[in-house]
Amino acid sequence: MSSRKTLMRTQPHGWTLLTLAALAATFLLFPASRAAAAKLDVTPSISLDQTYDSNVFNTDGNEKGDFIFRATPALTFALKMPETTLNLRSSVTSDTYYKYTGLNSTNSAISLAIDATPIQFTPRFSMAPSAHYVQAQNSFRRNQLVPSGDPLIQPSIASESANRKSRDYGAALRMSYLITPRTDFSVGGGFTKRQFLDNVAGGDVDSRVVTGDTTLTYKFTPLFSSGLFLNTAYNTFDSGRDSRTFAGGLTGTYLFSPAVSMNARAGASRAQETGQAGLPDRTTTSPSGSLSLTYAQKEFRAALTGSIDQSGGGSFGLTTQRQSVGVSLSDRFASEWTADLSGNFQENRSLDPGVTEDLTSASGTAGIGYQPWQWATFHLSGTTFRQWSNGTVGSDLTRYSAFLGVTVGNTYNIY
Repeated sequence: MSSRKTLMRTQPHGWTLLTLAALAATFLLFPASRAAAAKLDVTPSISLDQTYDSNVFNTDGNEKGDFIFRATPALTFALKMPETTLNLRSSVTSDTYYKYTGLNSTNSAISLAIDATPIQFTPRFSMAPSAHYVQAQNSFRRNQLVPSGDPLIQPSIASESANRKSRDYGAALRMSYLITPRTDFSVGGGFTKRQFLDNVAGGDVDSRVVTGDTTLTYKFTPLFSSGLFLNTAYNTFDSGRDSRTFAGGLTGTYLFSPAVSMNARAGASRAQETGQAGLPDRTTTSPSGSLSLTYAQKEFRAALTGSIDQSGGGSFGLTTQRQSVGVSLSDRFASEWTADLSGNFQENRSLDPGVTEDLTSASGTAGIGYQPWQWATFHLSGTTFRQWSNGTVGSDLTRYSAFLGVTVGNTYNIY
């Protein structure tokens, strides 16, 4: 038991060293002239929030609310080079509960992430790396911190009941090559793993997902390009119910105007799921695709997204057919004021004909920020989450929270 605790304490430190090594290795790949022009900025900051949470135990019924004082020190490194910026962000969160003091934790959440705008090694070849490490005391906090949106990183699915301390980590790399001035080829892969550190028998299931994705597109006009995509994932669950998914079809991008763009995929997916002892294997075919509409004008940005696929990596050790719709709005409507609004609706149905998992979730966030000084930002925001379960696993959940706080920090150029 002591060796397990030692591993849990040292693993975040090891991931920090590994990520810093990845940053250094990527930096060394650049030509000397481009590396010499690089600039390294560091931003230390701390966020102090007074929070109210309506369901601190994440339970179905008999919800218990409490006020929480949350402190989140963070450190961000930004390596800025011609045509790209490489970011490394890390943070630790401490929660102090006013009523349920047994939930107090000095590391209620640990977050480490690395990402970059596409790194242009040559006029034709570029790559975009990303990685993340998140450890959180409950699923609600985890879903707020784990990145989503990249087809190589599986998005978080609906919450599970009760509080579970979990660890999520993963990495992805996408490489693009311009074969001709009109033909573009990209290939990428990713890996994610989810562990439940204080699990109980019959509870949530650890999972691992390895993904691969490739596209070949041709620019027919300056505004329209289209081509083919192929995607595959190997999902491994500790319950033994593993699966492989394959998807393929058409992809396209259309630029309606300099401010409005559309990206779409449409095709079919096939999932081959390995049954547990005594149960037959299953093969399921369904539509697969995604749609993204984006509007960006000066300081205002709006996005509408939707997707349907067969995906693994869920909390209950099942591969599910997943349908999602999301919307986000953000704007700097004055020099010192910002506002944002986002919402997401998701359905998850397991491939098991017995419908062992049938979860529907909806979430929404709205916030406003005020920056009177360059080094300080005040923010007020609210979040709501609702989950419905019609299967044999999962439960109905309701949770909402409100945040009022300040973030203090400054950027320093150290190279």
